[in-house]
This record gives sequence, C-alpha cells and structure tokens, in this order.
Amino acid sequence: MKRSFLYFLAACAIVLIGCNGAVIIRAPKMNSVIMDISGVTVFWERNDEIEGSSEFAGYNVYVYTDSSALVNLDGEDLNKFNGQVVTDTMFHVYGLSQDSIYYFQVRAVNIEDKVGGYNDETPFMTASPRPEFEVTLYVSFDPGSPTDSCAIRFYDALIVADSLMGDSAADMWIRASGDTVWVVSPAEYPGLLLPRETMFVNMGSGDFDSIAVVTLEPNTEDSEVAVGELVIGKTQDDNYVKMRIEAIDTINGTIAILYAYQNVVGFPYF
Repeated sequence: MKRSFLYFLAACAIVLIGCNGAVIIRAPKMNSVIMDISGVTVFWERNDEIEGSSEFAGYNVYVYTDSSALVNLDGEDLNKFNGQVVTDTMFHVYGLSQDSIYYFQVRAVNIEDKVGGYNDETPFMTASPRPEFEVTLYVSFDPGSPTDSCAIRFYDALIVADSLMGDSAADMWIRASGDTVWVVSPAEYPGLLLPRETMFVNMGSGDFDSIAVVTLEPNTEDSEVAVGELVIGKTQDDNYVKMRIEAIDTINGTIAILYAYQNVVGFPYF
C-alpha cells in the first residue's frame, strides 16, 4: 500500500507539470547584463531543447528589488515586465532608478501561457543603472608648464584645476610626462588640504561594455594608462567607477575619457 501511494504521488506530480495537456518548460540560463543610464539589457543562452519544443511560446522577464520573491517555483503570481512574450534571447528593461539595485529573472512560457520555474544555475542576475559621462581633461605634456582642468569629481563630472582638488573637490587627476599618462588619486598631490583618496586598477584593453562586474579590487593610487585601456576606480566613499581612455592628444594636451559612475555605494557592477 505504501509503495502504491508513493507511485500515485509521483504520477500526480507529472500530471501537474503537464497540466491541461501542455508541458511546463524549464527556464534558460542567463549569462550577462549590460547597464546604462536608465535601464538594463538582460541576455540569456539560446537552448534548442527549450525553443525546439512544440509547447514553447517564449519568455517572460521579471524585475524585482527583492530577490527572495523570485526564488519561487511557481511563477504564476509574479509580475512580468514584458507586455508580450519575448522570443529573442535578450530584453531591455527601461525606466529604472540609478539609486536602486534590481534583480532580473527569465522564465519560459508554454503555448497555454503557463510559466515555468526558474533556472537553478542562475536564479537571477543583479544590476543597477548608473550615470555615464564623456569628458575631456586638459593637461600639459611639458613638465615645465602649469596644468589646468586636469582633475575631475566623478559623481557629477565637475572638472577643476589640479591645484583646486582640496576640500574633497575631485576624485582623480591626470599626470603626464612625455607620452606617458597616469590617473592619480588627489591624495598623491602635494600640499592639498583634505584631498580625497581614490584607488585604481588597470584592466587592460577592451570595449567599454566588456566589463560589467569588478573582478579585481583597485589597489593603487596611481595607474599608467593608454588609449583603449579600461581602468576601475574606487572612491573613498566606496563608489566604483569604470573608465575607458578614448583618446590621448599629446599635441593639444587633451585626454578623452568615457566613464560610468556607480552611485550605489559598494555595488561592484556596471
């Protein structure tokens, strides 16, 4: 009798999964996100086993500020972000706050609009929109000339002279000698009152979106840089910054930088 009862339970479980004649389809594995100033693009792996099923209709994307709500096998009560099922393997979520951390999840939907469970390997991914700036700093490559407009405050892209970096006015300045350029912490500038301290790590050459998460903690107060290189900074307030050196003009004394400032403190994602 006990064995028969267990067999009955197992059979019921299969019937529940295949409710109304359509099977519940498992979720794909999410693999990356790209953040911008007001949204996040979520990517997941294409799986022929999933999409090749005759029961497959598409995907739903869920966006929550509480990750625990997403760790729920039953997805029927979740509020999807997409208006219609998604048939691509990417989706852009817009209108998000730069001051909030969001959790993203993708689930498969069958032809009867039944939602499957979450993926065990990647139940959700974490991201937050962040400000993004393009700036040009001016610096003299002649050691005998004064420099000006070569320092920046990250959160609002305020550019000041290096001599005005005191009283927490800037997070970074540019030092140049010959054809060599460094990004430097204001704490390394002599004679300043209450300078800020910023740490850096050079991640080498790459596209701006090739780094979405901090994998090496910034650990030095100055870092030599070249065109095309990515640098991760961390301010004394624990805000992370991702920079790409776009151009260095030694003739006109300009450094063009594209950077993203993560204004969620201690959040190492871009």
